[in-house]
This record gives sequence, structure tokens and C-alpha cells, in this order.
Amino acid sequence: MTLRWPLVGSLVALIAGAGLAALVLAFCGEGEGEPSIARPPTRTPVSRTVTVTRTPRGGTPVTTGTPGGTPSALTPSAMTATPSGGVPPEETPEATPPPSSEGTETPGPEPTLAPGETPLLPSPTRPGGTFTPVPPTSTPRPTATPTPPPVLPDLVVLDIFVSNDVLGVVLGNQGHATVPAGQEIEFRLRSVAAETVTLTQALPPDASVPILLEDQVIYTSEVVLAVVDPNNLIPEEDDNNNGFGKPVAPDVALDLGVHGVFRSADTNRLLVVIRNPTSAPAMQVTVVVTVYRVGAPDPITKSTYHLTIEPLGFETVEVSGVAALPGVQLRVVVEMTDPPDANPANNVWEGIIS
Repeated sequence: MTLRWPLVGSLVALIAGAGLAALVLAFCGEGEGEPSIARPPTRTPVSRTVTVTRTPRGGTPVTTGTPGGTPSALTPSAMTATPSGGVPPEETPEATPPPSSEGTETPGPEPTLAPGETPLLPSPTRPGGTFTPVPPTSTPRPTATPTPPPVLPDLVVLDIFVSNDVLGVVLGNQGHATVPAGQEIEFRLRSVAAETVTLTQALPPDASVPILLEDQVIYTSEVVLAVVDPNNLIPEEDDNNNGFGKPVAPDVALDLGVHGVFRSADTNRLLVVIRNPTSAPAMQVTVVVTVYRVGAPDPITKSTYHLTIEPLGFETVEVSGVAALPGVQLRVVVEMTDPPDANPANNVWEGIIS
């Protein structure tokens, strides 16, 4: 029996050394990764069956059996107990120092969001105080000033008038600039080019001036359309208001009369001289010349002409079908049919052909 105690003590020391080695290996295996938080070492439970026989000093064994519990985990504090029987104490492994709290943030519990809630974003912070973001300030861009339109005149025809059967227009300036004296202005009447007039005086804004167009004569009532600057030769504010139309009528009644009757020296035919005693021109008027022998009710001949006679002017026509023999007494009647003659009393000539 004296040899059993040393054998038991060696067996216990062997078991304790194996447990210590397993504990060291487990502890070192956990430290190979990146340390984050210190954790107590764990170990896989090991089940062993050990038969222990103790003999009291009196030489009688007290208990023989198997431990009833299986350790679930070993901790360093449990491994530092010194077994009885002279077994040397096990070495306690050095605990891994806890990581420094500097630069390590321990995450707190994540908030639980209700359905439909939006998580709040963390506000940026700066060491030593709270940082409040300031929105960037935009640099204002210079605003371009629109260029005002140029100041120009605006020529318009305000009215159309008749003077001694000659057409005239009232020229107006509705713009914001003056038309200088000496400016040539073109007019168009009756859809044809009329004439160009030179201003003898300046035409300021909102002013007007009457202009007589000497080449435009009116003989019957008609609607006259006048256009100023028809080819847009003068810069204006508005080129779409240059036209004006109006019904007009002659202001002077035309009157043609017989001025004299002669014989043609070349053909011996009858020549009748017709005079326009008015201040209005006769333009393409229809004239009928009828020749009678004195005392005879029926005419010898009747001829129709389309004549243009200037104011106070004359026009000579040759009457066909009549031999102008000297000493023959004739009566000649001149009638203007379109337009009608204003004074028929001066339309008859009666005398002897010389």
C-alpha cells in the first residue's frame, strides 16, 4: 500500500498538466484573430472517469468510486487549486490585457423603428465641439441689361384729299424720331408707283403735313389706296401701317368747249380745237364731235375721241368724213359724255370755213 500513494499522486499531476496544456492552447487560439473585446477563455467539456482509492493512515481504504459530475467549462481560477497529496500547483496563464478604450467605439444598441419611420442620420461632429454645416453661398451672376430698340420715325398716311381734281395725302409721323428736311419719300397710289416727294421741312413726332401729288388726277368718284414708302427705304418703327384707303370724288366739275374750227392745209379735212377752261386736268375723257350743215337737222358726221387735256390746255382733233371747203357754213357740237360736261353752252361752234 505504501507504493500506491506516489502512483496516485503522479496520476493526478499528469491529469492536471494535461488540463493546463489544453487550457493554454484554447486561450492562445482565441488570441490569434483581431482582438475586439476581452472574453473569458472557454473549453470544450471533457468527460473522464478516474478511480481514486484513498487509504487512511490506519491502512483502511475509505472510498472507492467515480466522480459523479462532468465539468462544463474550466476557468483560470478553477485551475489554480493545489491538489492534495503533494501535487505541485498548476501555472496560471497570464490574462490578455483588455484593449485600450482610446480609438475604440463600443456600439450601442440599435434603435427599433416602427413601420414607416425613417432612421435619423447622425449629425457630423468635430472633436472639441459640435460642427454645424453651413450651406455654400452662390456667387450672383451679373444680369444682362436688354438693349433698347433704336429710336425711329413711323410714317403713315392719315388722310387722302382732292384739290382741283388732284389727289393729295396727309403724311404723319407716329414714331419717336424726327424725319429731317430734305428726306425723299416715295408714294404709291391706285396700286401703281406714283411719285417721290422731297420734304421741304422736318417732320417731328406726332406732326403731319399735306402733300399734293400733281401726277394723280381724279375724274370720277373712286376708292383710292395710298401707300407711303412702299419699298421700305426709310427705317421705321413699324412698316405694316403705311397704307390708307378712302373713297374720294373730284372737287372741280370738268368743262370742255369748242375753241375754233379750221381746215387742214394738208388733207383739207376739218380740224376742231377743244379747250379745257378749268383748273383740273381732263384725263382720258370721252368726247363726241358732231358736224352739221347750217339749217340741216341731220348731222353730216359724228366722231368719238378719248382725250387728255391739261388745265387751261387745248387739244386738236381731225374730223373724218367731212371736206372742209372754204366758204362752207358748218355747226360743230362738242359733248363730253364721261364725265358729263359742266357747261354745255360753250360746246357749239357755228361759222364759215375760211
